[in-house]
Amino acid sequence: MQYVNEIMSRTPRTIAPEAWVQTLAQLLLDSGVEGVCVVDEDDKLVGVVTAMDLFVREKRVQMPPYNLFTRMVVSLARPGMRTELAKSTGVTVGDIMSKDPVTMPFDATLEDLAPAMVEGHYTVIPVVKDGVLLGVVNTRDVVRTIVERFHHVDSA
Repeated sequence: MQYVNEIMSRTPRTIAPEAWVQTLAQLLLDSGVEGVCVVDEDDKLVGVVTAMDLFVREKRVQMPPYNLFTRMVVSLARPGMRTELAKSTGVTVGDIMSKDPVTMPFDATLEDLAPAMVEGHYTVIPVVKDGVLLGVVNTRDVVRTIVERFHHVDSA
């Protein structure tokens, strides 16, 4: 049995919610990661932001073709529309991040992690112990683990 604390990145990239979206984009590009943890001034985890959040920002928000008033009322009532609108116009990391991110406890197994990543379509999941951010598991960490298992089976 494998644990997330064995495969996680122990030095997760972090960014403040006040940081500009442009700073985030450069951080993702320079570090080659899919997403980063958002921490406040006390290093408390407050969110996760990924490249997909940047993509949403670039996406045009689709409004139904009704008159202006109806369009506004109907569109804002659509599930997820307010979040999509806020992310598409956001200028800081706090504007576009996913708040209350799914996390994994330090002693969770890979079998605990896999359903969360697959069902939630998450590419980055913070690893915490007693509310403290200890690391992050991303899809690259999981793929590396799968490759290592293949090598282990091939050499046996």
